[in-house]
Amino acid sequence: MKILAFDTTNSTLSVAILFDKKLVAQKNILENNKHSEMLIPVIEECLKQAGIWYQDLDAIAFTNGPGSFTGIRVGYSCAKALAIATNLSVIAISSLEAIAYFYLGKNEGKKILVVNDARLEEFFIQEFAIENGQLKSSFEPMIIKVEELKDFLPKEKFLLAGSAKNMIKDDLENAIISSEEDFIDAKNIALLAEEKYSPNHNLQSSALYIREPKISQRKRK
Repeated sequence: MKILAFDTTNSTLSVAILFDKKLVAQKNILENNKHSEMLIPVIEECLKQAGIWYQDLDAIAFTNGPGSFTGIRVGYSCAKALAIATNLSVIAISSLEAIAYFYLGKNEGKKILVVNDARLEEFFIQEFAIENGQLKSSFEPMIIKVEELKDFLPKEKFLLAGSAKNMIKDDLENAIISSEEDFIDAKNIALLAEEKYSPNHNLQSSALYIREPKISQRKRK
């Protein structure tokens, strides 16, 4: 299986191509506010590096959020255009799940809480458990206020990952703080997409804009 994957939801543009779970091309670029002009050229650079073109792919995977409003829009628009042009299966992956996937096989028995800085004193947050070698989300990605974080912390020992981990680590007692950079790696997006792949997987999910969720949906039950 040949999968093209990309992320534009944060400051790093990440593009990767995998053949049967083996990385054959990848490029990561830190260029703020340039995703819209760089995404297609970087994709095509990776395709050339892999020695293939769009028609040789089996699927396209991308992150549909949460993250930068402009970045989400760029990635979603590109995925939608490629889906129309190529008729390939397109799989949308949560940017927080892509971060958590790095810890699959390294964190058996512990929950993973991914907390990304959403700015404006807010966090993007999602919790995962590992069951039978796969990530299982405890709740959908959401945005919370800084003061709401305590309502979402696992009671047991857990791994804390994401761009906001160093902002909040001093207030936590039962967290294991990841020492990784936790950038959103297109390679992990592709690996997740292969797990979720099915033939004719149409792009049905919308871009994941969650800046203004309903207060009633934030409180964890």
